[in-house]
Amino acid sequence: MLRFPSMSTPRHSRVVVVGGGFAGLAAAQALRPPLDVTLVDPGEWFEFLPNVHELLSGVKGPAALRLDRRGVVERAGHRFRRERVERIDPDRRRVHLADETVLEYDALIVAAGAENATYGVPGVHQHALIFRDVEQCARIGERLRELASGGREARVVIVGGGLEGVEALGEALRRHRDNPDLHFALVEARERLLPEGEPAFDPAIRRLCAPHRVSIRTGARATAIVAGAVLIGGGGSLPADATISTGGPIPAPVLARSRLIPSGREWGEVDETLRHRVYPDVFIAGDAAGFPGGLAKQAYHALDMGSHAAANAERQLRGAPLEAFRPSPKPMLVSFGDLTTFLAAGKLMIAAPALAAAKEAVFQIVMAQLDGTTRLDALTRLAGRLLDAGQELLWPVLSSPRALLGQANLQILAHA
Repeated sequence: MLRFPSMSTPRHSRVVVVGGGFAGLAAAQALRPPLDVTLVDPGEWFEFLPNVHELLSGVKGPAALRLDRRGVVERAGHRFRRERVERIDPDRRRVHLADETVLEYDALIVAAGAENATYGVPGVHQHALIFRDVEQCARIGERLRELASGGREARVVIVGGGLEGVEALGEALRRHRDNPDLHFALVEARERLLPEGEPAFDPAIRRLCAPHRVSIRTGARATAIVAGAVLIGGGGSLPADATISTGGPIPAPVLARSRLIPSGREWGEVDETLRHRVYPDVFIAGDAAGFPGGLAKQAYHALDMGSHAAANAERQLRGAPLEAFRPSPKPMLVSFGDLTTFLAAGKLMIAAPALAAAKEAVFQIVMAQLDGTTRLDALTRLAGRLLDAGQELLWPVLSSPRALLGQANLQILAHA
């Protein structure tokens, strides 16, 4: 634990938060007066990216997945600047905006998130539909509906069999699996689907796809995307009337421009308190942080990291000891349309369509808490009761294979 000389928080200490995603908004909501807080983000909307796959089927519309950033920040008592950060000067403690405004800070929280990786595959931006944000995924949904109503056979190729690719396929099947004209192909360069999860995901997803017009190719790398086709390493190609690209996360360019990424490292290197290892006035939270030992790029970690970075920034400003961030163990929920929802908690992995309600509850609760409007206070209190009930009622069932076997339409796919 790091310690600093004891002192009270200077009045009107300036804190700048770069990025208004999960980590940035959580940080802003955790910071309190007399701190002078400014959050900077170029986008008007906060978007709940873990549920953007539902736009492909029309289960949700864009408005359901968005919150007005300015409203959220101002309800927390802070200023919102809708502008792009050009670079950060951590030596002079300044944030340079694209409109040439310069913001000075006493503490900085970088929650810049991540961008979509193309892995150097040519043609992604010219010939593919990118699966990343609300606007892009809404466009994918529109394209799928166009193909479904076109009156001829059409082929859709999803590049990437990680979380985004699997959930995209599941949602496409929810809406279009009964349409005989649509054929789907999923291409993954690694040897199994959802390689970031339990090995049991792969055979389970293949079983669900078997009755439908779906082909799955693992160990097959897309080398180029051209008009009407996806080229595969080793020769060959897949015809594509629509190609959906679901690349993984890469650091936002502002990290490199600001010298917050050490040579040879991908993410902003922080210590266990989320403080940057070189610049003591900088904290990094969410996807942008390279936490010691690694940490999944998941929204629930980003929320916790944002709150923790804010608390440590405030501690540092008043000279109090910093506290280490301890990631809490939380289950991984993976939707596969209306066919099933997977839940992985440690070595336990189960699947049941009814688990979709759990993922929806997480979405509703987090959106209510981030929104912060008075009219949602009752829902927030209800959320707390649901979480308490989940600990008392859900986890005893999930942790017991014998109890799980008694649940309807539920499969145990893996357990310790």
